[in-house]
Amino acid sequence: MTPLLEQFISEARDLLQGIGEKLLQLETSPGSPELMKELFRLVHTLKGGSGLFEFPEMTRVLHAGEDLLDTVRDGRVAYSESLADRLLETMDFVGLLMDEIEATGSSSAAHADYSAHLAKSLQQLMGDSGEVKSVESVPGPAKTAAISASLSLALSELPAALRMRLYRDVMAGSPLSWLEYTPEADCFFKGEDPLFLMLQIPETVWGGIASAQAMPPLAELDAYRCQLVFRALTAAEPAILHELFRYIPEQVGITAIPALVLAAPHDDNNGVPGSESDVDGFRAIVQSQREILSLPDNDAWLPGRLQSVAATLAACLRATGRKELLASLEKSLALALTEVKALPLQTWLDEFLPELPEKEKNSQTCREVPPLPRASGLRAALRTSECSSAGFTGQPLPETPDNTAPAYEEPSVSTASHPDVEIKFGRRAEDSYAVARTLKVDQGKIDRLMSLIGEMVVAKNSLPYLANRAEAQYGASELAREIKAQYAVVNRIAEEMQDAIMQIRMMPVSFIFQRFPRLVRDTSRKLGKEVNLVLAGEDTEADKNIIEALADPLIHIVRNSLDHGLEPPGQRRAAGKPAAGRLSICASQESDRVLIDIADDGKGIDPDIIKRKAYENGLIDEAMLERITDREAINLVFAAGFSTAAVVSDLSGRGVGMDVVRSTVEKIGGIVTLDSEKGRGTRIRLSLPLSMAVSNVMIIVTNDKVFGVPMESVVETVRVSRSAIRSIQRRLTAVLRERIIPLLSLNDLLALNVPQRANEDGELAVMVVRVHDDLIGVIVDDFRETVDIILKPLTGILGGLPGYAGSALLGDGSVLMVLNFRELI
Repeated sequence: MTPLLEQFISEARDLLQGIGEKLLQLETSPGSPELMKELFRLVHTLKGGSGLFEFPEMTRVLHAGEDLLDTVRDGRVAYSESLADRLLETMDFVGLLMDEIEATGSSSAAHADYSAHLAKSLQQLMGDSGEVKSVESVPGPAKTAAISASLSLALSELPAALRMRLYRDVMAGSPLSWLEYTPEADCFFKGEDPLFLMLQIPETVWGGIASAQAMPPLAELDAYRCQLVFRALTAAEPAILHELFRYIPEQVGITAIPALVLAAPHDDNNGVPGSESDVDGFRAIVQSQREILSLPDNDAWLPGRLQSVAATLAACLRATGRKELLASLEKSLALALTEVKALPLQTWLDEFLPELPEKEKNSQTCREVPPLPRASGLRAALRTSECSSAGFTGQPLPETPDNTAPAYEEPSVSTASHPDVEIKFGRRAEDSYAVARTLKVDQGKIDRLMSLIGEMVVAKNSLPYLANRAEAQYGASELAREIKAQYAVVNRIAEEMQDAIMQIRMMPVSFIFQRFPRLVRDTSRKLGKEVNLVLAGEDTEADKNIIEALADPLIHIVRNSLDHGLEPPGQRRAAGKPAAGRLSICASQESDRVLIDIADDGKGIDPDIIKRKAYENGLIDEAMLERITDREAINLVFAAGFSTAAVVSDLSGRGVGMDVVRSTVEKIGGIVTLDSEKGRGTRIRLSLPLSMAVSNVMIIVTNDKVFGVPMESVVETVRVSRSAIRSIQRRLTAVLRERIIPLLSLNDLLALNVPQRANEDGELAVMVVRVHDDLIGVIVDDFRETVDIILKPLTGILGGLPGYAGSALLGDGSVLMVLNFRELI
């Protein structure tokens, strides 16, 4: 199940609840325009959401409900209790579909017939009176007669051998259906192709096309209006047919064909008992054997009576082609003779040749083929196999052997004309509803939880200090060990709680990515460029605040790629590239960081053009122009006020964009890196923390003062001998990992006129940090442990103090100032 579908299910539950409440409120205030307007809005929103997915049954009934409410809102139909009943029933049906979608991820085509019927009943409410009109639940005599005639014609065209094979297949349990499809007259204008749809029906035995009405003269014939009826006899599973016609169930009739229809004589006699007299005689024989078995068992001639009944039943089975039941009949006879009782034969008869109660003679559903149809003749056999009403309840839909549509309780007739008729609902108030799996919580409550877990982290960090104090000041080594052991337990629980709360705040990056297809489409068309957008890693998650802060920087980067990076189709063809450029946005997770790469296969960044533009704009001087490297030149695009656009437009040229990207990303603890190759393309990588709630910092000491440094800025910590430090152009440097690293004293950065302290071996503590794309070594007095803190921004008079990311409270109660080297250096 996709995140979008999960969000729809959650919102749909709330909308359904709101619709039910508004319907009940309208019963007490039927003339309230505010309630009606709100009800219409809720139904309209729910219908629009369902249209995003392949749920035609849900969309169909909601569309009909929306149309009905529109007529009520405009005063064309009066709001009534019967109208509210039907709308409530519609929402019950939508609720059942939601249960199925939540359980399986999709809705079954088995609901198509009932949804079409329910939509039709809603449409019939849009008359002048607003009364519920009677809806025909089963085909009337005229329609049944028409089906009978067309089916008789189809069967008469089948060879006797084929009809006999179909008869045996149906007797063995294989499906056989008569399908009649009457397209709407304007179906061509809706993009429908009736003939193509009929050709998709598998296992078609017979097919035909007829005129739905008398054809007008050729001069008056409208070739753009469909006036045909399509018919087919098919051995396909009913579930396949319902799925094929699920979008137009109101135009299709599907009828299961009983075996006796195939056996009944049409234009030849195949020797199978199928005439009216044969059927009646067969029933009379079976009924007489049932009466014989009901006689007392204490007669001396009981064995002979049992053998006679068994012989008669065996003859009936052979005559009807059901020889597979002979073996079970013989076993039942043997058991009856052994026990000297008629009960085994009675049990066999009830199981394999049951007698239908009188009230069930005309209530067989279309997915049942009666072993012994009660009616006679082709028309009667069809009538007994028509779909009819059954209970529509709020319980889960039962599993059926062929997965066909469940038998629903269809809406009753007009309560105005039939006051005694009780409206039946699919779900009662006391019925159990699906438990919501999504709980909506105000963000303030989540933030409160984060504050509490922050206080727990601080309290947890106080335990090591307490253990050291117990051992150092009071000599309680055993107590110190116990405190440390409990600290390990508390630390594990706190970390699990912290992770659980952070998971609540996590959101997939798809919430940002989903806006880019439209942005790329509109912008590329405006620029006259062809662009293929590729999105990957949309399920990668990060903290909600990170995701929200990332929206604007990504938009700037995408616009820059479209405007400056990708070339027009003509230039790309001249360079041997495809006319359509490629822009990819990929998200991934590495350790505790989220990486987002935005790459294009455009012209790349020309360092020479960047250098010249930077020099013209006064961003660099002539000396810098001579010695700046290509990589350093490329990173000048992040300088404030820098732009290579010659013309100012609504997309670029104002010098505002990439500098805002870098500053925004760095504010949330992220890093921006840029790689580009002339003629090949550009890639920008954003490296972001998973969460802003808890920060991991390294504690350092300088001039007996304790400071914190965010771990995402720390590359490594080393001890450098004084003899390994060199001075280049009056700047301290050292060679680390075969790379020259400039060295800065933290005391100098903090304006402390005190030299840095070395250890006993004459080594200086150097912390290598990343500032933008450069590595810089900061000399400190000493390193200490890393801790998790809740970083609080500086406020008040300290809010404008540069060089500090914020402050945190340590476990011993002291305040830790966290440094921001991007501002200090």
